[in-house]
Amino acid sequence: MQIADLNQHPDYASQTAQLLHTEWSHLPAWSDQPTILTRLTKRNQTGSSEFTLVATSDGETVIATCSVIRYELDDIAAREYWIGEVVTDKKFRGRGVAKALIQQAIVRAKHQQIGELWLYTPDQQAYYQRSGWRAVEQRHIAGEDVTVMVLHLAQ
Repeated sequence: MQIADLNQHPDYASQTAQLLHTEWSHLPAWSDQPTILTRLTKRNQTGSSEFTLVATSDGETVIATCSVIRYELDDIAAREYWIGEVVTDKKFRGRGVAKALIQQAIVRAKHQQIGELWLYTPDQQAYYQRSGWRAVEQRHIAGEDVTVMVLHLAQ
């Protein structure tokens, strides 16, 4: 498995958009693949503090993705940076691919001097808690009941 920065490998953008669309097309924000691609392209411009990491199995095929997004939820200004768009192709689940991507995203966030990361999840609370994330609140987002979680990054 190889981890790449989408900013450095824009040729992976279409595959990444397809992976996200395949996983979440039932949700409004993920129902249109060209819109997803536009979001990815905008987020991964040079100089942006936001980024998307992808994992490939063979250096060509995207099998998983993870992004750091500014204000994924923007109702609380202090919650600036969010881990999101974490998905692994079904054929590659259970192999630690998403965990490796998340760990790399955390390393990069620390390098960028980001003090904390936020996320929300409908069903992976225990997974994130084992990695040091703390549940903060329950919310209803895009038709789902989710848990908002935070990870404080040591500087």
